[in-house]
Amino acid sequence: MKSRRALALITVALLAACSQRSEQDLLTSAQKRLEQKDVNGAVIELKNLLQQTPDSAKARQMLGKALLDSGDMAGAEIELRRAWELGAPRDELAPMLAQSLLQSGQARKVIGEFGDQSLADPTAMASLQRSLALAYLSQGNAAQAKGAAARALQLQPDAEDSVVVDARVKLAGGAADDALAALDRFLQKEPKSAKAALLKAEVLISRRKVDEAEPLLRQVLALEPQSFDARGLLLRLALAEKKVDVAAKLVEEMPADVAKKPQGRYLQAQVALAKGDAAKARELALPLLKAMPNFLPLLRLASGAHQQLGELADAENLLNQAVKLAPDDLALRRQYAGLQLQRREAAKALDTLRPVLEAAKGDAETHLLAGKAHLVLGNFEAADQAFATAAKLRPEDSKAGAALALSAIARDAMAPSGANRAKADAAVQQLRDLAAKDTAGTYDLMVVNTLMRRGDLAGAAAAIDKLAPKMAGSPVPDNLRGRVALARKDTAGAQAAFEAALKADASYLPAALGLVGLEVQAGKSEAGVKRLEAFVAAQPRSAQARLALAELLNQTRAPADRITEVLAAGVREEPTDVGLRLALIDTQLRAGNAAKAGQAAQEAVAALPQNPDVLDRLARTQLLAGDKAQASKTFTQLTVLAPTRAQGWLGLAQLRVGDGDFAGAERDVKRALEAEPGSVMAQRLSIQLMLRQGRTEQGLAALRERQKANPQEAFAWVAEADVEAGRQRFDAAIAALRKATALADPGEAAPRLFAVLMAAKKRDEALAFESQWTASHPQDVLFQGAVADTLLTRGEMEPALSRYEALLKRSPDALQVINNVAWLRSKLGKGGAVELAERGLKLAADYGPLRDTYATVLAGEKQFPKALSLQRQLVADQPDQPAYRVSLAEILIQSGDKAAARTELEALAKQGSKLPQQAQVQALLKSIGG
Repeated sequence: MKSRRALALITVALLAACSQRSEQDLLTSAQKRLEQKDVNGAVIELKNLLQQTPDSAKARQMLGKALLDSGDMAGAEIELRRAWELGAPRDELAPMLAQSLLQSGQARKVIGEFGDQSLADPTAMASLQRSLALAYLSQGNAAQAKGAAARALQLQPDAEDSVVVDARVKLAGGAADDALAALDRFLQKEPKSAKAALLKAEVLISRRKVDEAEPLLRQVLALEPQSFDARGLLLRLALAEKKVDVAAKLVEEMPADVAKKPQGRYLQAQVALAKGDAAKARELALPLLKAMPNFLPLLRLASGAHQQLGELADAENLLNQAVKLAPDDLALRRQYAGLQLQRREAAKALDTLRPVLEAAKGDAETHLLAGKAHLVLGNFEAADQAFATAAKLRPEDSKAGAALALSAIARDAMAPSGANRAKADAAVQQLRDLAAKDTAGTYDLMVVNTLMRRGDLAGAAAAIDKLAPKMAGSPVPDNLRGRVALARKDTAGAQAAFEAALKADASYLPAALGLVGLEVQAGKSEAGVKRLEAFVAAQPRSAQARLALAELLNQTRAPADRITEVLAAGVREEPTDVGLRLALIDTQLRAGNAAKAGQAAQEAVAALPQNPDVLDRLARTQLLAGDKAQASKTFTQLTVLAPTRAQGWLGLAQLRVGDGDFAGAERDVKRALEAEPGSVMAQRLSIQLMLRQGRTEQGLAALRERQKANPQEAFAWVAEADVEAGRQRFDAAIAALRKATALADPGEAAPRLFAVLMAAKKRDEALAFESQWTASHPQDVLFQGAVADTLLTRGEMEPALSRYEALLKRSPDALQVINNVAWLRSKLGKGGAVELAERGLKLAADYGPLRDTYATVLAGEKQFPKALSLQRQLVADQPDQPAYRVSLAEILIQSGDKAAARTELEALAKQGSKLPQQAQVQALLKSIGG
């Protein structure tokens, strides 16, 4: 055995020695593989060599070339720069490095690094000049591009690449005939020139001669099946004609080595997006962005995928990067501004369009976008001017006329007057005229929406009748009829219309939600819940339906476990849906399940690592868990991931506020506003920091400015009321809150007003306000609950109980309400407390507050052994809740076991000021002589 082992070791050593191939052997092998177009094999050989000899300039250069051929531009740039540092020949490196920069979208770098370079080798210099010509061209510098192309042609007059680049420059300069003639001359001499044929096809496409271009592109693919450009152009033509099946076939027919390259995966992503599979498109695009972070088409594609998935912030970040790379690309600016408008960032949209508008380069579409932005901001004169310009530029385009009409209608809605009303009436008629010529129903929908907003329900109904034949088989007309019936308070008519819409399309969620709304309004919330549950069962991939169900369950104060299961099931069905992920985290946070919220956030980040909202939730769960250091890292990461959003800076500001560093927090808020000037949260926090630091008058002045600038926002009025109430100036606080409650979205103003009226000893006024608000907002259960909470806090148990019991009738399974009613019944000596608590625990056996109340209620019934057993179990289950130990001490005192109570209380007393219930603990100790 010993001799055999020795022989084996000798054999292994010999094999190892044989495997140590020389540097020259590996270089030769790699070169041979490159010649055979085995790029992957060459990369492996070269990486093996660099493990042995990391400073081999030749190996670095060859690896850079191999990566360039494979489409890994970022990797190619790294290796070529290392080769440069190690002294590889400049004439060989410069053309390749310029090419890698150009193909990864870094045209400015090409110009900056190589614009004044001179190479000794004419072939290398010609290659470099070709890259420079294309770089200048991409930056809109036609004169420099023409000069570089001419130098390349002079150095290599018969070279295919020089002829093609020169023709491309001619084409971009408007000399399409000259470009075509040059290409035809070259193709006569070199009929198998794929590059010349490819560019000729591009020229033909620019002249709308697609029928002549397609055979040329097919010919290129026959000559070079690996040609990404030819396949990409054919793909673009197919998608332009909405021939998704043809596009898909082009991708399926790609050679395997092309499909694995970044360019191949880019084409796959294009088809996925065209098929409506935005999730797959994003999945393919995100890794590519790491390899080609500056490739404009890829940035656009990834942005489009994010936009379809509702991830608008991510889409905006990508387009922001793209606009920086190509500031003169008008279509790109329009796309970016359109997305900003979709995100209600009208001011930012105007900033995006301003360079184009100021240079008088805007087309009709640009002016339409500018007009919409002005309209959102209430700049009616500017909006009218922009729409009128669009109409002049494209008089045959009905969109411009419709935009002008909508502008007039919006002006009347914001500032009603005789003149504005007359213009709005004329505008409505203009929309009707457009609708009469429109077979798709687009303008009919505008007419219906406009008339409903103006309260002309009869006109809206008539417009729907005209729309219906244009949308035969669609659920939309009947759903609109349901909305009109609702506005008329015709419940039966609304129900029939919504049911008809669902009959047309059982998966049409707006109609289902309409029926749910009717059931909730009739006090049949559970029926609404069942309807949505049935809808979700039939449409398990409808994230919006699950979110609506979760929201309804939340409104009816259903157990948190029931809500989280709805959302968790949705996440299992649609793991990349951002809305479901965020709702699950938020629900766990509302339920006080910090650990589960943190786990949900971690899982969300794993599924959606590039989503800023998900990362923000992770940071906030880390903050809630007390891990400030990790939260700070995550917020910092967020500022890098989403530089145009305020979230990361606001999170860092919040951390500083917690540490008492208000000056540092203000600096972070300033950065948040620089990143996102329209951030409401940042603007509000800026004001709150002024107030926290005692700059009351400055803060109030800022609040009043905000009231003027945002007259429909409740925040500034509520914040002013908080300041005034804190100064005991209750009349001023009440006046501010009354203004807030009159707004369309009053926020927290109503419950605050009730509480301030009670604090100001204006009980009758508070109760009158409660009656008035409840009558006008019968579905506002949050207000009703807040009123009950306020009364309970003030020690008014009977009035609080009556309101909680009214809530319990509406939402019999609401655990918080069950808990409060059971506790109050017990305290007031009313019956039914035990039975109610037991019913609640059947719904959620682990709900801590109700378990605590149940033990307290049992103690009130003198059932001390059972009460103590249950409370001790609760303390053991949730040891981090000192309030439950205080309750245990109270029950022990009631049972007569003062010694055991003292033991519990003295342990709690040792926690000192860290214990929120310390005053209560001291009072209990005093009561038993401790």
